[in-house]
Amino acid sequence: MDLLERYLQAVGEHLPPATREDVLAELRANLEAEMAERAGGRETAPTESEVADILKAHGRPMLVAAKYLPQRYLIGPEFFPFYLLTLRKAAPLVVLFYFAGHLASFVFSKSAGVFATSMARAFAQLVPVLLIFWAAVTITFAVLDYVWTQHGKGAGWNAWEPEKLPPLAHPAKQKSLAGRIADLVVHSLWLLYVLAIPRHPYLILGPGSLFLSRLSAGFAPVWRPFYVAIIVLLVAQLIIKLTALTSGNHRSEALLRLLIKLLGLAPTGLLAFATIYFVPTSPTANLHALAQINYGVNLGFRIVFAIALLDLLAESWLYFRHMIPTERLAF
Repeated sequence: MDLLERYLQAVGEHLPPATREDVLAELRANLEAEMAERAGGRETAPTESEVADILKAHGRPMLVAAKYLPQRYLIGPEFFPFYLLTLRKAAPLVVLFYFAGHLASFVFSKSAGVFATSMARAFAQLVPVLLIFWAAVTITFAVLDYVWTQHGKGAGWNAWEPEKLPPLAHPAKQKSLAGRIADLVVHSLWLLYVLAIPRHPYLILGPGSLFLSRLSAGFAPVWRPFYVAIIVLLVAQLIIKLTALTSGNHRSEALLRLLIKLLGLAPTGLLAFATIYFVPTSPTANLHALAQINYGVNLGFRIVFAIALLDLLAESWLYFRHMIPTERLAF
């Protein structure tokens, strides 16, 4: 019956969470009754080929799921599952590439101040961009559905192989208590390491501290608030990890990871918006070399900040996507 479970899993992926369990229970009962009827009173369970034949005749999982969704008027049940899948898969990529383009202007601009203007413009234009994307996808599938209806359905439209269904998905494994304790210990050691940096600058730059002394340069004031922000972030992470130590809820841990990434934007953004990281400590300092170093460090932090922001957007989508009723976006 593994094939039946895989079929129900495939159907459930296209059903809204509110009705998924009831629909799958009804579908399971119908399929099991059909299998019993096919067995014709035999005591042995139906063979895998018999189950495959029943499932193949029942229909492709996406199309079966569409029968349990509200009636659509613009896009018929044959195309609606593919339309919905396109929205769910392509919309996050549209948003990701959209913000990546705006972040690129921030990374390579001469002034970090352009970021605020670029992001304000990006958020202001995001809704129209998504509406244009939704309208283009909807019109495309509406045209396909119209052409399909007018010219008849091909015999191979619903042809598929049940044996090619994906294997059953197993629940995500929770990190063991020992693993969470080890993670907490490593984080505590890292916090102690960071706390020791003010007395031992070599810990942060390594041999680079000797290079700075040869340039007659030192740390700019911006590093002080950055260091405080890092300590606050590490302490917040320590509290979150202590909370996760006794929590067995996978979704709660995902929310905590999302919160950590959100907090991590603060120190990274602080340095991304700065322009001077090292200042001369002597009149003999090589100002040209120092300017080149500051520019390179600034570019590096801008790139890191842009990547961190995109990663936060992707992580937020993975966490909140199940709360978005995408099946209601169709006519």
